[in-house]
Amino acid sequence: MKRRNFLKLAGMGSLSFAASACTSETDKTIFSLVQAPADMVTGSPTWYASTCRECPAGCGIIAKNREGRVIKVEGNPLHPINRGKLCIRGQAVVQGIYNPDRIKSPLLKKNGQKKNSQWQPISFSQARSLIQEKTIQAVQNGSDKVRMITELVGDSQMTLFTRCLEQFKSKDPIAFEPLAYETLKTANREAFGIDGLPSYRMDKADCLVSLGADFLETWLSPVEYAWQFKAMHAVKTEKKGIFFHISPYQSLTGANADRWIACDPGKEAAVVMGLIKAALEQGRGSGLPQSLVQSLRDASEGYTAQATARMAGINPKDFETLKSHVLKAKTPLILGTGAGGGAFQADLAANMLNLVLDPDLALFDFDHRHRVERSARRSEVLDFFKSLSADAAKLLFIHNANPVYALPHDSGVKETLTDDRLFVVSFSNFMDDTTALADLIFPVSLSLESWDEYSGKNGIISTLQPAMGRLTEAPHIGDLMLDVAFKDDQPVSDYKAWVMTRLHSRGIVKEKNGWLKALQAGGVFSAVSQAVTRPRLLESVAGLFKTVADTVEADPAKPIFAAVPSIRFFDGRGANRPWLCEIPDPLTKVAWQTPVLGHPETLKAAGTGHGEGVEIKTRYGRVETIAYETRQVKTGVLVMGMGQGHRHFGRYAENVGINPLTLLSTKTDDHTGAPVFSIIVTDFTGTGDTIPLAHTDGSRIQHGRKIALSVPLDQVIKNDDEKTGHGESLTMEGFPFTLPLPEGYDPKRDFYPPHGHENYRWAMVVDLDKCIGCAACAAACYVENNIGIVGKDRIIEGREMAWLQVERYHDPENPEKITFFPMMCQHCDNAPCEPVCPVYAPHHSKEGINNQIYNRCIGTRFCSQNCPYKVRRFNWFEWEWPEPLNLQLNPDVTVRSKGVMEKCSFCVQRIKVAHGVAKDEKRDIKDGEVIPACVQTCPTGALTFGNLMDVNSQVRMLTQNRRAYQAMGYINTKPAVIYLKKVVQEFS
Repeated sequence: MKRRNFLKLAGMGSLSFAASACTSETDKTIFSLVQAPADMVTGSPTWYASTCRECPAGCGIIAKNREGRVIKVEGNPLHPINRGKLCIRGQAVVQGIYNPDRIKSPLLKKNGQKKNSQWQPISFSQARSLIQEKTIQAVQNGSDKVRMITELVGDSQMTLFTRCLEQFKSKDPIAFEPLAYETLKTANREAFGIDGLPSYRMDKADCLVSLGADFLETWLSPVEYAWQFKAMHAVKTEKKGIFFHISPYQSLTGANADRWIACDPGKEAAVVMGLIKAALEQGRGSGLPQSLVQSLRDASEGYTAQATARMAGINPKDFETLKSHVLKAKTPLILGTGAGGGAFQADLAANMLNLVLDPDLALFDFDHRHRVERSARRSEVLDFFKSLSADAAKLLFIHNANPVYALPHDSGVKETLTDDRLFVVSFSNFMDDTTALADLIFPVSLSLESWDEYSGKNGIISTLQPAMGRLTEAPHIGDLMLDVAFKDDQPVSDYKAWVMTRLHSRGIVKEKNGWLKALQAGGVFSAVSQAVTRPRLLESVAGLFKTVADTVEADPAKPIFAAVPSIRFFDGRGANRPWLCEIPDPLTKVAWQTPVLGHPETLKAAGTGHGEGVEIKTRYGRVETIAYETRQVKTGVLVMGMGQGHRHFGRYAENVGINPLTLLSTKTDDHTGAPVFSIIVTDFTGTGDTIPLAHTDGSRIQHGRKIALSVPLDQVIKNDDEKTGHGESLTMEGFPFTLPLPEGYDPKRDFYPPHGHENYRWAMVVDLDKCIGCAACAAACYVENNIGIVGKDRIIEGREMAWLQVERYHDPENPEKITFFPMMCQHCDNAPCEPVCPVYAPHHSKEGINNQIYNRCIGTRFCSQNCPYKVRRFNWFEWEWPEPLNLQLNPDVTVRSKGVMEKCSFCVQRIKVAHGVAKDEKRDIKDGEVIPACVQTCPTGALTFGNLMDVNSQVRMLTQNRRAYQAMGYINTKPAVIYLKKVVQEFS
């Protein structure tokens, strides 16, 4: 065989693997691309910059393409919003493309019947012709006969939709987002004259107070605010920023607070009014109009410290502590309520307190407002559906919106969509709850298959481009709308030209090279020059504030139920991504299920307990679910996460979990148009059933073991050896810190000689003070390493496959204090797994990595039994990736089969790539050149990877930190994963 032919065949290996990755059988046929793209090199990745559209935040991403398919997305390091980081939902974006339940061709209801009708596949040309026919018929009936509701889209797409509806003599489209921040927008309008959502300079604050805003999970721009929060909260020379979270339940954001203050539902405003009174008494707010200051004095008159604590249902000492720190802070920042369940009075009070503390509002950025402000208020959405009947609309376009799921059952949306007089077209790729009621389903291209632009914030233009070939013939919705609305006289040739023309006309992209540079960078991040926005201050707040009534003592037998957004599923749009279902909730550690969280006293009053079935009834619906007992919820409150409980949405979401929105009322707030995400429960009782929870935590506490450690701030500042230094005894408390290097060995405690490492000893440092528990690292690990999805039943059996889990530990004396602890293979130098394997499958490499050689493993599981960290996973089954989900698999990582043990490899495939590049350039691997998937995505930079043998490497220098320790290091395994203790602030 000629060398040229051999290299051709060798280069095709990854293609044949892609076709046969889900089976142990070797494919007998080798395929090659006849006409490969010019920028594709077989076996080498191509990267495309784009924008994440999993939520309205608009983070920049770069998509990794291998042999024509996207296998991974990372954060775009050039993008100002997320700075190269991604959240758990962003990591799962590829499962939208490759979802096995994705609709591949248009579907039409048979015989035109709305109810109990089956779907008939038709071609895209037939579907396009049908839409044109229905549009012409609707327009002939008069104006406003064609209507449209869409997800939040970019300016180019929204302008096109508006132009198209003008052609149809109809009203503008409406943008629907289930979490639209109506109360916060209204509070900003009343306080600052800006009906929008300014961004915050959280990293510049030294004292942060949140009234329930879950900015680490779903609020506005969670990746952006995660890195800003940890910049504010970082340990500095003599201090550390402080964070208070005030809400009826402890969210993930609240779990990261220095102090969670549990208040009664809807009483957050009372706390802020008490702070306003105290600040005014201190003489703050002198730069404000005197009439405004006087009206604030009048409004806060009755909010003494004792009265405020009583009204809010909080401990008076907690209020005094809060007041003391807020008034002492140089740059305090008060955030409003959360996206799910905001209260106008609390949001307005927060704005007023910010004004009193800083009349210049230096921590507000009114020029870079969040785009989600352009979504319609809930009241407008409900009016839209009512108007369809009132205007006798004939044709409705629904674009990537699911109002049937997101709106309560009594909204009337379902009845409107099933009206025979209205022809409904759903531009959706999935049979969700709303799409199932449409007359015609027309799938359109997804974000990673499309040309477009989107601005998550004003002044930032983010571009989208196709990062892969098309799996279906679905066009971009922009091309379809151009064809339908301007059939004989299109303003541009296609939607790509529409986007380019608009950016050129706005002066953002001036020439062709500018367009190419924008695509390479992922956007133009100083694109729009804007006049500086000045807030218009009120002269008085008289009449705006309502008196917060005294708190009625909570009744556990008639609790208040609250539906809250989910870090995994957001508002429900991520529920069909199996990775998001499999990775457990950060606080409950429950996967695939939707338990209701309640205080022990609340559950006891209902005659039930942890893990038992409960029935919840309100005036609008009932659900049966599982009780989860926790002290992170106020007595008399029940909390359930949104996102699951779909009646349609594919195999991973259909009838999985509970939809809490079915218990709520459609009624909106009269002043703000906001939905109310809480309601009084009419009946809450136990069913008597015991239901196993699919949880991954063995225990909520550490049982005295040295796993997740913390240290008081004052001890860190004082460099107190007793708290932050390293011992010298052989006891659990005094065992020395021993690096997995020859200098970490001592004949007094080590029987075996040290390992010899050649040039590199790879290690990781995890700063527990930066870890927020968001599990983005766990999602990135699933994506990068082809980890199998096991489902609810297998998790109940304890057979989850995650290589990296973020454990959650409560302080046994104070359960409100939580430490998040990323746990993966520790790559020990004295690895207990290595000597017990009869076939030497666990192998200590010359660079210190504890390799797992899959084709040696015979499945004895001795290594798992001998591992004290319990991080090794055994393949009990051949994991299935229903087509085309198999296309997400990383060809650089072996797909493991039944009977094989697996675990974290420090992303050894990335280390090998760095070795190849360094070898070609005749140099050593540079510090920071190897970035494992978990390190790359972490929004707060909690993880650092590098070479311990390089004394100048970042990871080596971090090991010299006085907070450094090893998990259960006293058993002398000499782990290569080094942890830095969490720094806690103690209050008197």
